[in-house]
Amino acid sequence: DDVARGLRCYTSQRASRVAPVARVAPVAPVAMQAKGAKGMKETKETTSTTSGLAPLVDIGANMLDPMFQGIYREKERHPADFSAVLARALSAGVSKLMVTAGTLQESRDALKLCRSYGSPERSEMPELCCTVGVHPTRCCEFEDSAVAADPESYLQQLLMVAQEAGDFCTAVGECGLDYDRLQFCPRETQLKYFQRQLADLAIPLQKPLFLHCRTSDAAKDLLKILTEARSELPSCPGVVHSFDGNIEDAHSFIQLGFFIGINGCSLKTAENLEMVKQLPEDSILLETDAPWCGIKASHAGHGYIQTTWDEVKKPEKWEEGKCIKDRCEPCQMRQVLEVVSGSRGVSPEALAEAVHRNNE
Repeated sequence: DDVARGLRCYTSQRASRVAPVARVAPVAPVAMQAKGAKGMKETKETTSTTSGLAPLVDIGANMLDPMFQGIYREKERHPADFSAVLARALSAGVSKLMVTAGTLQESRDALKLCRSYGSPERSEMPELCCTVGVHPTRCCEFEDSAVAADPESYLQQLLMVAQEAGDFCTAVGECGLDYDRLQFCPRETQLKYFQRQLADLAIPLQKPLFLHCRTSDAAKDLLKILTEARSELPSCPGVVHSFDGNIEDAHSFIQLGFFIGINGCSLKTAENLEMVKQLPEDSILLETDAPWCGIKASHAGHGYIQTTWDEVKKPEKWEEGKCIKDRCEPCQMRQVLEVVSGSRGVSPEALAEAVHRNNE
């Protein structure tokens, strides 16, 4: 079965913590990294493995996505390889990951997944935790009578899931504002139910927020709402995940106590890399947003990547033990680490240690 397949492929390599199919290129010295991705590709002098890294925590992965069950656009393309993906992540140094939810049903499913796979006693896989909440583009569900009798009932059921989850639930979300995709949910509906999730979930639960923010206008509205609610939120209020905004907005969130979550979508352009370079070290958290937000060859930071895995080009060409092109996995936290550290002119080891402290 899926679990046996995953463990058979990867558990034997856990002691070395180096993925058996990973290819780790030599890492350029810090002085060369500071000059940019092009220089880094041209001058490579030392070797890096996971053995020198602090444990990595993927703070955001969409592990409920059907791709990890081999299903793409509602068609089965290959056998489920969920456990193999988890084991590959562990071999790449990922000790824990947070399964993100975006609806009431996904919140239930995320908790079930954590209970099935994510116990700390299961040393052959990363520890799992989860979020409970509703994504801004899916807030119309609050008013969908086919899902719940009314918005109050929907919110009450979310609260019950979070309470039932106990320590498995580490954040409320993915919630926030997305003004880039208003075709899925109007601005007014997003605003209304983001504030309800603050009042009815985050504040009574005293859980940090796993925030989604798209467009500068959305950032302005989020900052206004969060500033007004700040005294009622936990001392560590949360993280703005998959951040791709400007440094001014980042600093405004940081001043409220929020961390900034960085993944491949945060590293597409030279402007993105400059923003990442300017972030305070103690404000950075890393994530993959798998199976999305992989770092592509067209991205500005791609040249900093040192670690790759054997992969097949299409899902239907799936082979046991290999990644699939354009399906991002939690193991690719290594690549996010390498691009962020390279753009900031520090070693992956130094950044991993700093982010580990932030995760604590």
